[in-house]
Amino acid sequence: MAYGVVLRPDVETSRSLVDLSHAIGDGHEPLMLLGENAPPHVSVLHVECAEDRTAGIIAATVPHRGRVFPATIIGLLYSVVPPGDHYVPTGGYYFGLEVIRSPALDDLHQQFLRLGHQPLGLVGDDYRPHITLGMTAAPPSRPPLSKVPTGVVNLTMTSGPVGPFGTFPDLRG
Repeated sequence: MAYGVVLRPDVETSRSLVDLSHAIGDGHEPLMLLGENAPPHVSVLHVECAEDRTAGIIAATVPHRGRVFPATIIGLLYSVVPPGDHYVPTGGYYFGLEVIRSPALDDLHQQFLRLGHQPLGLVGDDYRPHITLGMTAAPPSRPPLSKVPTGVVNLTMTSGPVGPFGTFPDLRG
């Protein structure tokens, strides 16, 4: 099973990111847009592991629960995803917010890598923290730039099974 450790923004920030996701992706053949089953998050690490091994990952999150991790948003990114991608097998158009790979985020990523599970996605030197806003089959629109958040967003840790398109429909704690 795919399982992930992620950092979530507060409720108000999450609501504004869901709105931004829909402002960009609605009407462009959405494959995934943020919402109840696809909450905004910055991934620390996604792994492939047996369901009975997730307890160790959950235990590793405990010391970080309640801790606030500041992340700095540095821009809005659009990218074409070719068919065959692990998260988007059909291919499509990605859009999301890029986040600075701070020492704190990198240390957290490295800590969870050391647990030894098979990592998914970009890891190690290629780790790129970001908030996926959505995936569409047709080119997405550009929102009014005033709707794109900038600066620091505060995040807290949680974990859960990875759903379609790298979503987290069942986050724990």
